[in-house]
Amino acid sequence: MSAGLASAALLGLMTWQVLERGWFIAWDWPFHVHVDSRQPDGITKALLDALASLGGQRLYTLPVIAGVGLYVAYKQRRVRVLVAIASGLATVLFIGYWIKFGLGRTPPASGQDVLHGVGQAFPSGHTANATLTWFLLVVVLFGTQGLKPDPARFRRYTCVAAAGVLVTGFLMTALDYHWLSDIPGGFALGLLALMVSVTVLRAPPVHWRRRQR
Repeated sequence: MSAGLASAALLGLMTWQVLERGWFIAWDWPFHVHVDSRQPDGITKALLDALASLGGQRLYTLPVIAGVGLYVAYKQRRVRVLVAIASGLATVLFIGYWIKFGLGRTPPASGQDVLHGVGQAFPSGHTANATLTWFLLVVVLFGTQGLKPDPARFRRYTCVAAAGVLVTGFLMTALDYHWLSDIPGGFALGLLALMVSVTVLRAPPVHWRRRQR
C-alpha cells in the first residue's frame, strides 16, 4: 500500500513538473539534441526498435501477461490472478491516457516540446507496460501468492525484470521516441499499476453469507 501511494505521489509530482515546465524536464532538450544527431540506421536501428517494442509495446506485452495469467489461474483453480492482471492493465490504460491526453505533450520527433499539442509523450507507455508486465510476471510466478512461491527465484528474476525495464526505457529515449523525463514518468505509472495488482492478489477472500430462511 505504501509503495502504491508513493508511486502515485511521485507520478503526480512529475506530471506537475511537466505542466509547470520545472526542473524535472531541464535535461530533456539537451539530451534530445545529443541523441538526435547520433541515431543508428540500417539493421542496427531495426534491431534496437524490435528490442524496444518487445520490451514494452502492448502488442507484445499483453499476450505474454495474459497467457501467463491464464496458465496460473488454471493451475491454481482461481480467477484472482486474472482480476489482478486486469486491474493493473486498467490502471495503466485509464490513468496513463488521462495524463497523456490532459498534457498533450509533443514527442521529440516533432522538433518542439510543447503541451496541449499533437502528442502523447508523457508518461512513456512503453516503460509503464514494461514495468507492469515483467515485474508482475515475477509476482504471479514466484511471489507469496504465486504459482511456485520461491524467495530466491523471486529476487533473481526481479533483478532480471528491472534490467529489462531499464533497457526498454533507455532505448525509448536514446532512439528519440520519448523525452528523457517521460521514462521515469512511465516507471512511476507502471509501479502504481503493479501495486494495484499486488493489492488485489493479497486481498482476503470475500465470503458471502447465505440468508437463512
